[in-house]
Amino acid sequence: MRKRFTAGFCLLVLVAAALGAGPQAARADTAAPAQQPAAKPEAAPPANAQAKPAPAEPAPSGTPAIVVDDSAVSSLLGKDVKSTTGEKLGQVTDILVGHSGEVRAAVIDFGGFLGVGSRKIAVAWPVLHFSPQGITLEMGRDELRVTPEYHPGEPIVIVGSAGVPPPEATASPPPQSPAATK
Repeated sequence: MRKRFTAGFCLLVLVAAALGAGPQAARADTAAPAQQPAAKPEAAPPANAQAKPAPAEPAPSGTPAIVVDDSAVSSLLGKDVKSTTGEKLGQVTDILVGHSGEVRAAVIDFGGFLGVGSRKIAVAWPVLHFSPQGITLEMGRDELRVTPEYHPGEPIVIVGSAGVPPPEATASPPPQSPAATK
């Protein structure tokens, strides 16, 4: 019994070592042709001469990335939204982004108790204020009660966007032809 256990253990160690050395051996094989000189040297260096280490190759460029301290960033989804008086209004469940990439609105799960009787409403992004204390909304519960509900795939009514023009209105007008100006 002990002999079978020892043989099995040795086999397992050998397989693990072979798998672990496989990628390293493959890297060594692929790096070797690049290090071989194109022309043969005329004279062999003396045996007692010290070998100079080869210059380190630059690391291959990968995907650019930035490391950010997680205390400097925060997720918005699931965060509570409060009124300016401190009353909890709901939670952010989605962010609506326009075709050109600008954030248009936040979808807030408003009202209800434990998800029963709640409604999702789209609130204009500029009326939300973000601070370390949380997200506040410049609207009260009574104003939000009468707003149309947000349903994905249907026309969206964004509450609080009266002073915010749609992206089409902020775009510059198309250039006029010279004939139109005469």
